[in-house]
Amino acid sequence: MNILFLIPHPFCQERGSPIRDKNILRVLSERQENVDVLAYPEGTDIKYEHITLYRANKIPFVTNVQPGFSWKKIAYDFVLFLKAIQLVLRQKYHLIHAVEETVFIALLLKTIFRIPYIYNMDSSLAQQMVEKYSFLSPLKRIFECFEEIAVKNAEVAIPVCPALASDIAKYKPKKVMVLPDISLLRFPS
Repeated sequence: MNILFLIPHPFCQERGSPIRDKNILRVLSERQENVDVLAYPEGTDIKYEHITLYRANKIPFVTNVQPGFSWKKIAYDFVLFLKAIQLVLRQKYHLIHAVEETVFIALLLKTIFRIPYIYNMDSSLAQQMVEKYSFLSPLKRIFECFEEIAVKNAEVAIPVCPALASDIAKYKPKKVMVLPDISLLRFPS
């Protein structure tokens, strides 16, 4: 199976989401799945069999991308989208594995190229936006509508905990598979 794995953060770094992504990629490598990973330009390269790491083009003067919503992430997500289109035009993918906000890239690619996706959810993006920026509270329902569309169109939603699975149940996902955050566990390199 050919998989496009979209990562919307510096990869790899020794912190939460990147560690989780690395562990998932380790399993996919062991299963001998062919995976093209697309990530931000920052981070340390990984070397697993059957895994090819691509990076979004570097944007001048945009460095030190931190977790959470920011203008830097918006800029890199746009560059990630353009690079994802290039990859899809060159390679036939059977599945897209979308992490966090790249689910919207996956949704667009599904609409255009008919490639199914799974949604790896570290959090509720709608809830995260409103909690971080209270002035966005009036837009919460709009954010939830976008999140609902992303969840409903995913072949599988993969939340990190039962509480998040419970939160997205209202969107009536096709399938939910809780994958607990194992980022603090140690795996061999």
